[in-house]
Amino acid sequence: MSAQNPTHPAAGLRDDMESAGWTVNEFAAHLDVSRNTASRLLNGRCAISPEVALALERIGWSNADFWMRRQASYDLAMARRARQATAVAS
Repeated sequence: MSAQNPTHPAAGLRDDMESAGWTVNEFAAHLDVSRNTASRLLNGRCAISPEVALALERIGWSNADFWMRRQASYDLAMARRARQATAVAS
């Protein structure tokens, strides 16, 4: 993951979901989140919260620490990207 083009931590979840044979509704039910939240997560439009990280762990998709580290790395890359954009604009 580079600061120029950071990858959302949920990248690949859609492939995992489809490999499991789940629809978005089923994925949401397994995570105990709304369909809207599941869709936003799968499309990289929301962060992986600690609750979602624990839900992913509960269904056997790695552990919560893994997901939280991925989210923190993404957040840091996005902050660097924003700082670089601000420096260039100044």
